[in-house]
Amino acid sequence: MATIAQVVEQDHAPPPHHAMFLVIPYLRVYEVLTMSLVCTSLRDAVNNDVLPWLRIIIETPLNYRLTNETLLKITSKSNGRLQKLALMNCIHITNQGLQRVIEQNPFIKEVTISKSRVFLYRMLSHLWFNLMCSFIYQHALA
Repeated sequence: MATIAQVVEQDHAPPPHHAMFLVIPYLRVYEVLTMSLVCTSLRDAVNNDVLPWLRIIIETPLNYRLTNETLLKITSKSNGRLQKLALMNCIHITNQGLQRVIEQNPFIKEVTISKSRVFLYRMLSHLWFNLMCSFIYQHALA
């Protein structure tokens, strides 16, 4: 059994080694989320680093448990800079949930949907519209 001094010492653990930041982007989403539960320093490292959240691929074992709210929470870690989203067999994600994610991530370039309930045509037309508006805006500034 841990003493109070050991528990206090654990709460003030040193930050993770710098090599950890090189490894995190190569982990699957499930592994990154699990790693953030290990200790406060790893949780802070995962939550404060945007890089692992720029390309999100949801697959087993998260896909069957993922809801619209959870997807929005995970994608919000990219601070609006999400570039790729892949939903593999995410049966609980709806059109509305995916649309909210796309609206909050205007720089998204790739969306992959496999065997889900999302009506793909509607989402792609919204994404195309966002990309065209972004393209027109960028060329108007030039």
